[in-house]
Amino acid sequence: MTPPHISGKQGIATSLRHLRLSYLTYLCLIALFTTGCSYFSPQDHIPNALETPASWHSEHASAPVKPWLKQLNAPQLEALVTKAIDNNPMLRSLQASIDVSEQQTWITQSSFWPHIDAGLRASRNQRNNASGISVASRRSNNVGFALDFLWEIDLWYKLGNALEASLHEQQAAHADLYAAQLSLAANIAKTWFDSITLKQHIELANKTIANYQNAQIIIERGYRRGIYQALDVRLARSNVFNAQNRKQQFVQQLDASVRSVQALAGDYPTGHFELADALPQPTHNISVSVPAALLERRPDIRSAAALFFASDQRLLKARKNMLPSIQLSGSGGTSTQKLDDIFNPQFLVWNIAGNLTQPLFHGLQLFAEREQAEARVRQAAADYAQVVLTAFQEVETTLAAKSLIARQATLTQAETAEAVAAQKLAEHDYIAGLTDIITLLDAQRRAYDAQSRLLDIRNQRLHNRINLYLALGGPLIDPQDSLVSSHP
Repeated sequence: MTPPHISGKQGIATSLRHLRLSYLTYLCLIALFTTGCSYFSPQDHIPNALETPASWHSEHASAPVKPWLKQLNAPQLEALVTKAIDNNPMLRSLQASIDVSEQQTWITQSSFWPHIDAGLRASRNQRNNASGISVASRRSNNVGFALDFLWEIDLWYKLGNALEASLHEQQAAHADLYAAQLSLAANIAKTWFDSITLKQHIELANKTIANYQNAQIIIERGYRRGIYQALDVRLARSNVFNAQNRKQQFVQQLDASVRSVQALAGDYPTGHFELADALPQPTHNISVSVPAALLERRPDIRSAAALFFASDQRLLKARKNMLPSIQLSGSGGTSTQKLDDIFNPQFLVWNIAGNLTQPLFHGLQLFAEREQAEARVRQAAADYAQVVLTAFQEVETTLAAKSLIARQATLTQAETAEAVAAQKLAEHDYIAGLTDIITLLDAQRRAYDAQSRLLDIRNQRLHNRINLYLALGGPLIDPQDSLVSSHP
């Protein structure tokens, strides 16, 4: 929606009326400030935050969250994560952004101190004087040393608000780095699990192809003896080709997955990587703390909170920009015609001045900056509420999925056992002439699909475990270790 257009006298009158009301408000604020008005006080909490439940709806637990990387019982994965933390370009970029924010804090803090500059100057002048028919010229040299300073006294703590905002933003940058480290470790773990699962799929495909080929040989021999029909041979060969095609799909996926692991670890993606033969078996159950602890632990929540308090400090500064400011300025040095006397105190000149300035008219700039800062505070509060809501949703979803996937794994394992047994019976009955080729092929496909799903469901359980670790906000390792930088 576009704002209504105001032109002519109506627009001018509206602007002047807004300006007059704003300055009346401004004068009242000055009076209120001298009595300690909360208008200039920082907020100590984030308004309209989502209500935190006492316990999770999907699972009742109150154990503290433990470091999860070692719980996976996968030394190779630990080595990959360690390498990625050191070499990943994205993390190096975030670390550089933290360095930028730290230097910005120093820049802001430098505003508390006077700015002092020193310099040398030199000039040569000529003046012509006309007298009658003669013209006389006079040349002069001037050299000097100058020392200038300018200092704005932080009367209303405006510079302090800017410094505190910078410190909050620095905390947010540290939290963002920790969140990126957790996300990178989770992505490496998931991709590593996918690679092992794909390797197992290829091994299963090889066994299946060998089994199908054996059945094909038996059927072709029976066909030559007149026991089986040509259709049986064609279907058996088609079954082999289908299994070989699925294997090639897994080979292609494994190649892409391995290269992804290498790239995440900061290595060149050669596609050659030694993988474990089986998925790891975690050594501990997942520990889940109460929901309130999530607000202190999840880095994205801490980052959103820090950005809110930073925007609140910048709002206070925008409000105080309407108040008077005091500046002290001065200069000192020497001024002489001889270079040898440039540091001679007899030629010293100096001045010092103090300025008290009160903003009177800047158009609507100061008011627009204040309104803009207030809008950013509301935006930061809404962003924080959304981050908290998303965090609770992720934890509840992964907690609910944990039990559902466990039940699914039990059913899939039972299905696999029955399907493999059915395949063996179908092969025996087909050779004995008790069933047809369609039943045999269907039993073979069922057995293969069930075994393939069982591999996927085991991988899915580990994915869900990683998702829960990530939703809970770590910790990735024990705080006494130095694998990743600790969150502030």
